[in-house]
Amino acid sequence: MPFRALRGLVLPDDEAETATPERWEPESVALVVRLLVLLMCLVLSAVSQVSGEALLWFPLLILAAVIGTVGQRFRPLVGRLLRIVEAMIAAVAIVATFEPTSPLFPYLIAPTFAGGLLVGVTGAIVSPGFAALVLVSAFPFLHNTQNYGAAIGEWIVLAVAAGLLAAWVRRLLRPVDRVVPVDTSYAAAYRLLAQLRPVARQLSVGLDPGTIASGLLEELRAVSEFDRGGVFVRTGAGRLIPLAALGAARIDWDVDIADDGPFAEAWLSQRVQRLSRQLSGPPGSALVVPLVIGLRTFGLVGLEAENRRFGPADAERATTIAAETALRLETALLFDEVRGMATAEERRRVAREIHDGIAQELSYLGYFVDGLAAEAKSRSEPSEAQLLQLRSEITRIVSELRMSIFDLRSEVDVHGGLGAALSEYVRTVGRQSGLTVHLSLAESANRLPSETEAELLRIAQEAVTNARKHAEAENLWVTLSIDPPDALLRVEDDGRGLGRARIDSYGLQIMRERAARLRTEVRVENREPKGTAVEVRLGEGVPATLPETTEAFDGGEVPTR
Repeated sequence: MPFRALRGLVLPDDEAETATPERWEPESVALVVRLLVLLMCLVLSAVSQVSGEALLWFPLLILAAVIGTVGQRFRPLVGRLLRIVEAMIAAVAIVATFEPTSPLFPYLIAPTFAGGLLVGVTGAIVSPGFAALVLVSAFPFLHNTQNYGAAIGEWIVLAVAAGLLAAWVRRLLRPVDRVVPVDTSYAAAYRLLAQLRPVARQLSVGLDPGTIASGLLEELRAVSEFDRGGVFVRTGAGRLIPLAALGAARIDWDVDIADDGPFAEAWLSQRVQRLSRQLSGPPGSALVVPLVIGLRTFGLVGLEAENRRFGPADAERATTIAAETALRLETALLFDEVRGMATAEERRRVAREIHDGIAQELSYLGYFVDGLAAEAKSRSEPSEAQLLQLRSEITRIVSELRMSIFDLRSEVDVHGGLGAALSEYVRTVGRQSGLTVHLSLAESANRLPSETEAELLRIAQEAVTNARKHAEAENLWVTLSIDPPDALLRVEDDGRGLGRARIDSYGLQIMRERAARLRTEVRVENREPKGTAVEVRLGEGVPATLPETTEAFDGGEVPTR
């Protein structure tokens, strides 16, 4: 049997898994020691005064050696028990010779040495201890006990010494296992990411949550006709957000799982809920189907019909389809989360590189130009004006870099939402650019999907940056209205309006690419009486009845009106 397999039998599970294969085999060494000790006992028995009785009981030692050798092929506990049996059989053979100087005494070294070599200190002590117990128990049955106690003590001490020596050799020859703390979560992440690319290429519907949710609604409509349906998933903030809708642009359902409604009941019970009315209140019927992975609910599907009743068969079919799609949808949501974290980390890394690299070098260059300008002024040289102009340009570049760093580091907070992130961003722009920024926010209690909020924030940043850098405007109007699944983002300025596109300008193209990921488009038009307006709209309309807050600020105090 290979040594690595023997190690799995002899050592405990944790040692067998972490130990490194060695070139020596302790089982073979233990077997050789047994054979040598048996040979020694045979020679001593042949030349001793009690050779007849010693040779008569010698086969018992052979049996003990076989038991001990077989024990090496088993797990630690069985091996220890068989070595104890081996030592006790040897003690019985020693007692049977009725001689204080029995030639069979040396065999006590064999199980003790094997125990120390295979197990350690405990193996070197336990086996001779049981042998000593048998030898001492035989005192009442012996005729000649003179020097018998001394012989027992002598050979038990020798056996223990041999076992301890074997344990020490075992410790020296075993490789030192360097325990390096390893974060197993990184290993798991590596395995998953290594498998992600080939697996993602084989997926039939990709890893887009919106596409998968829309496909789920289409499958449900194919087997159970309904008028309106929606898929809702839970966000990091604990809210349910609409992921897809079918049959209506906006679905006004109460999806709060903290209440006692059908959505809360389906979420907690993980069972489909059948209602004899629509979810929005009017007569009809409705179904609420939970999306479950393992023991965890991560989303809900709501369906309502006006002119038909959902029966048990409809509920069963909807549950089956939802169960089949749940894994794909949760996988897509996890992929979105991982992609979002990776994107945010990369933006932070680029921001650090800009801040610690080119921004620092430009700042140093600015200080150098300041020195040159001061020296030119003291000498009344005509180059002073050009140096001051160069210094002004460097200051502008450094300011732009700082704004770029701020853009990169701006993220939508899990708990704050898009409105809070956009408000903080335009506040900073107002303080650093000299623009008077007017911000209008209208948000409902529900949230858009996290990836939608992130894309809208980046579109707003790009539009504000274009206005700040190129429009030569004095005022900037930013409007955000959210009532999921609808949203409206509008950025206006009173600058010089649309002009001929520059060759090196990619702002509009970037905004259009981001809008395409949201399945919408960017509208760019002239604003009356002057300026430019950029608008992105999700859904068919945003109601104007939401609570609205308006702020205007230009870098000083922030008045609210």
